[in-house]
Amino acid sequence: MRNFLKTRRYLCCHSSLCLLLTLSLGALLAGCEASLETPEKPADTATVSGTVTLNGSPVTTGQVGLYSLSFGTLVQGELDKEGKFTITDPVAPGDYQVFFISTKGMPAKYMTETSSDYTVTVKDEANQLSIDIKS
Repeated sequence: MRNFLKTRRYLCCHSSLCLLLTLSLGALLAGCEASLETPEKPADTATVSGTVTLNGSPVTTGQVGLYSLSFGTLVQGELDKEGKFTITDPVAPGDYQVFFISTKGMPAKYMTETSSDYTVTVKDEANQLSIDIKS
């Protein structure tokens, strides 16, 4: 009978411990899941234009792209013969990765939104960017 009581006490404590660990792990995972959600995107109220240079010279072909890592949105503007661009639609304020599409002579790392390390912050106003890429 004594062994039976010891075994029962062990199983009871072991079950309680397992239940506590399971609940703790569940709460931890629920907290992690909430942090993976995409933040709510603010309204598209900012305007963006600017110039792009490569080693001090205007980039006159291709397009400049802005990619928001926070919201997963992408906007782009055509570069003119003076290296100027305008994003035609308003964008949400925030941080954006700058990258280039079909731009001759641009270093390869700036040719995709995931490899570029050039970032800009767009504020809730008219933004005039001066993007100077160094090779």
